[in-house]
Parts: sequence; structure tokens; C-alpha cells
Amino acid sequence: MKHNGRWVRGFGSRIGLAGPQTAELWAIYYGLRMAWEREMTSVVVFTERRDAIDLINNPDPAYPMTALIEMITMLKWEAWSHVDIQHIHADGNVAVNVLATDCLDGEGGLEEFAEPPHAIIHLI
Repeated sequence: MKHNGRWVRGFGSRIGLAGPQTAELWAIYYGLRMAWEREMTSVVVFTERRDAIDLINNPDPAYPMTALIEMITMLKWEAWSHVDIQHIHADGNVAVNVLATDCLDGEGGLEEFAEPPHAIIHLI
């Protein structure tokens, strides 16, 4: 969403079996990649997972998804005017949770939403 609350784009993906931290890291990666591909210059990513923010800011070489952390870090190093990843409380992230669990067609892969799905309109 833009700073004024206007919908820009949404996405969801069925990534298979993954814990919440790994799922959130994939969401951060896809969100940054989508923003970069659309030539957005300033992005703030909100996540409920402080542990994901910690892994991005202080990578752990022993973490099993190190390559994913590196892909996120590389995206952060692109020529953004501003990119920030911030913590948000779960009650402020309800639309994202509904989008992640209720709005996918079940076919797998990355699904983009040019318009907000009906299930989240009342939440945004």
C-alpha cells in the first residue's frame, strides 16, 4: 500500500512446508523484489517477526536458509532512495495474514493481486 493507504499490489505464495520465520522471510523477499521490479524507490516492509528482522540485519551463517537471507540483503543494497524493514504488531497486520491464508487459488507459485481480494477489503 502507498503511504496514503491506496492499494498498489499484493501477493501470496504457497511455498510448501515452512515454519513461520521462513515463510515471513520469503514474503519479505517477494515484496522487495516486486517493489524493485515496479521501480518503486522508497519501501517500508512491515513484519510481525522480529526474528526475521534480526536474521536480515545480523545474518547467521548456520541458518538453513542463508541463501534466502543473502537474496534479501542484495535487494536491500539496490539503488533505493529508502528501504526499511520494521516490526509491526499482529493486530496491525491482519490483512496480510488473511491474504496469506485465504486468498490463494491453491495452484502454487507466486500469485499477484492488482486489486485487493474481496476477503481483505474491509481490513484495509
